[in-house]
Amino acid sequence: MNISDNKILLVSVYFRKDLRPFFIPRPDFAVVPVSLVVVDVDGILKYAKVINPLVEMDTNRWYKLRERYASAKILRVANDKDISYLAKLEERERSANETCKKSIEKLNLPMHLIETVWDEVEKKYVFYFTADARVDFRELVKDLISIFNTKIQLWQVGARDAMRFFGGLGPCGFPLCCTNFLKDIESVELSAAREQNLSLNAQKITGACGKLMCCLRYELNVFREEEIEENY
Repeated sequence: MNISDNKILLVSVYFRKDLRPFFIPRPDFAVVPVSLVVVDVDGILKYAKVINPLVEMDTNRWYKLRERYASAKILRVANDKDISYLAKLEERERSANETCKKSIEKLNLPMHLIETVWDEVEKKYVFYFTADARVDFRELVKDLISIFNTKIQLWQVGARDAMRFFGGLGPCGFPLCCTNFLKDIESVELSAAREQNLSLNAQKITGACGKLMCCLRYELNVFREEEIEENY
């Protein structure tokens, strides 16, 4: 761990199928942007893609974040064996995803499958989906268990959370906040736009998920602080 003058050198990464950035102490070997690395997270090996190989962060901030990032260590840059394993894993997940879609259609369930993940540690498939209301997916689970003969887990997520899987750029030209720095995604009220004197044109304040943009909420505090300063 490189620490000096109250600063720590970190590497920011994206774990596979998790588009939130994570920060890990910089290893004693070189890593470069977009390279694939193998990370030990509390004894569990995970694959991650390097975003920024050199992030300088205040140690006080890092100590606050460590609880979220757990005990993680970059072990090595991925080798040919790792890349081959990942290719097979992604093909397996694509196949399971198509199978689940067919079962959903067969059972005529009002849900939209957005992502499929194979959990190697717990030996289970996790299927993420969106829906306009609660869905009784018990028959779907039974169907999938009979097909895959393994544990099945289904997670219903909102439109905002779904965008974390898809990614993309916002109208500002930067990566979507939900895939960048937001830890928790909260609902946004139209009053946040009104208070900041922003246009109420839906096209201008709606994000890629079809909901009001997350920045309307977290930028509101900045707007309020500036208002207070101007009044003094």
